[in-house]
Amino acid sequence: MFHVKHSQDETIAAIATPLGSGGVGVIRVSGEEAQATLITLFLPSNGTKIESHRMLHGWVIDPKTKDKVDEIMACLMLAPKSYTGEDVVEFYCHGGMAIVQKVLSLTLASGSRLAQRGEFTKRAFLNGKLDLAQAEAILDLVNTQSARGAGLAVRQLEGRLSAVVKELRQKLVSMLAKFEVRIDFPDDYPKTNYDAVIRKINAHTQVISDMLRDTQLRRVYRQGLATVIVGKPNVGKSCLLNALLGEDRAIVTDLPGTTRDSIEETININGLPLRIVDTAGLRHPRDKAEQFGVKRTEQELAAADLALVVIDASKQLDKLDRSIIKRAKGKQCIVILNKADLGCKVKLKGYKVSALFGKGIKELKQGLFLAVTNRRETAGNDSVAINERHAECLRGAERALLNAAECCRKGASVDLICIDLKDAIVSLGGVTGEQVSEEVINSIFENFCVGK
Repeated sequence: MFHVKHSQDETIAAIATPLGSGGVGVIRVSGEEAQATLITLFLPSNGTKIESHRMLHGWVIDPKTKDKVDEIMACLMLAPKSYTGEDVVEFYCHGGMAIVQKVLSLTLASGSRLAQRGEFTKRAFLNGKLDLAQAEAILDLVNTQSARGAGLAVRQLEGRLSAVVKELRQKLVSMLAKFEVRIDFPDDYPKTNYDAVIRKINAHTQVISDMLRDTQLRRVYRQGLATVIVGKPNVGKSCLLNALLGEDRAIVTDLPGTTRDSIEETININGLPLRIVDTAGLRHPRDKAEQFGVKRTEQELAAADLALVVIDASKQLDKLDRSIIKRAKGKQCIVILNKADLGCKVKLKGYKVSALFGKGIKELKQGLFLAVTNRRETAGNDSVAINERHAECLRGAERALLNAAECCRKGASVDLICIDLKDAIVSLGGVTGEQVSEEVINSIFENFCVGK
């Protein structure tokens, strides 16, 4: 992707609220000309004095015509006590798109340029208002699918992950400094106690291992688990989806093959979000429409993290049932024996339910939660949120420390141990952004919306 580089000296502006009509629309301005923009466009009511960090009532005016555009609230936040660390102004106008766009156009005409994706938060990072892990937490808060995911993001925004990583990194820097002194002045220090060094390195490695544990589950809490319902036609897949949702979302009939296209919904089980897709029944398709539906089902199954295989418990297990179970075995798979109220003729381990009458659904939900979380509660008050980028950095640090410990066991030279310690320090610096490339920084902030 081609990146247009802009100077950080430029004043930027953007709509900070979602597009579309709403109660309030927010236009954010940041940079050296933010205060001048406020003075140009804002007419305080009753001669109110414009002061920093004070909510102001008044009107937006068109400086060319002097016409009043909207009755608004506004706030000036002078540097460095602002989100970006620069002078910031926010206009809170009525949320109709015509008004919001008009106010934005006035700010741009007053000397600001339109902000790029994530540029406000990027400036906050570059100005030291937050580190890279905290910046990513803001994106997680916007996109999270569950209250638990939001809790993890808030703790990351508070700096808990950063604090753990920075403390560990500082310990490694201190260890490295002691080794380098020994290299420079070998006669002034006793022989290295490798056993003691190994114990310290192992302790540091354990801290990283603890952070890496259950990374996947934390991702699920933030993004939701991709879940697919599969089975033969007319086994009750759509009925099961409705039962899990507690509402009639999918069409349910006695005719096999009713579902031709995938239906996606999100349910929340004890704070665990599941993005569930109800699919067309798997069988030899009888027409082109059904053929497309079956192909789509196979694609959804391949992309899913969890497969809910629905079997008609009132009938004997047949070759097609076994084939579907076999296809789902490559991922986490839960068998659901539906229509159990009609009698169970299937000798197969699974959850017996009657989706039509809602029987066994509560037990199924609890089973889904336990199967996904593996009975581990990872979203407690002491948890820190780890995304895949953090995990990659932490795994790099872990590998480097394991190599350092192995060098100690072999009695290798201190120089080699120092190389591994430096690698670990660099990897940890990638989590918080202390040592990270401009390319990585740009790729992170491109995922933000324009007003963040």
